[in-house]
Amino acid sequence: MTRFLTGFALIWLVLYVTGPRVPTPGTATAALTTTATCAATVAVLLHGTPWRDLPTSLGLTRPRPRALAVAAVVAAGCLAFYPLFTLLTGYRITLRADAAWLLLGVFAYHGLAEELAWRGYAYDRLRRGRSFSSAVMASMPLLALTHLPVLLTTGPAVGIAAMTVAAVTTWPLAHLYERAGRSIWAPALVHAAIDSFKLVTVPAKATVPFSLALSAMALVVPLAVFPLTRVAARPRRGRAAW
Repeated sequence: MTRFLTGFALIWLVLYVTGPRVPTPGTATAALTTTATCAATVAVLLHGTPWRDLPTSLGLTRPRPRALAVAAVVAAGCLAFYPLFTLLTGYRITLRADAAWLLLGVFAYHGLAEELAWRGYAYDRLRRGRSFSSAVMASMPLLALTHLPVLLTTGPAVGIAAMTVAAVTTWPLAHLYERAGRSIWAPALVHAAIDSFKLVTVPAKATVPFSLALSAMALVVPLAVFPLTRVAARPRRGRAAW
């Protein structure tokens, strides 16, 4: 456990230090590359993982198509939050002019880099020798603590919401990681969609209701992973789906 916690701390530190304030594709890719290099080094030096096994060990494998499809549906549900919020509240949420460009950066950092750390390293290591539920429960407090800087920089309301979302979404994202065949690509889609608020502009007077509604969405919508994966797992023409 000491080696695991040491590795986790190192990977989180690199992820945090290299995390861009504005996730442009360039800065996000640099953070992803640095985090992946750190995770690979930790896996080899601390855990004795052979170099040839690194892609599998860190979740950098091809995802199962049905899991990727489920992730796409759930991600779309997360993105539907913005027009729905505008419709229900009257506050106009608009896309930034550079939203399409920033989307690549959000996926590279909040999707791939964070999932490489949280699922590819932390959850996967804790899963070995543990049940799914035990591994999730063990990783939840760790992932919540990584969002402590949000609490310190933005205040208790936003910080506690961020820590709660990080902890609760461990369940559906870990489930999606396993259904995808221990691959981070499927949960990365959903994770990036949760953090897609960086692509929009929110009126100042709507900040509080938007933040509260966004947190609620991030807690509820990813849970759709569970029923959707059950539907996707039903046999098709006599063959198992996964």
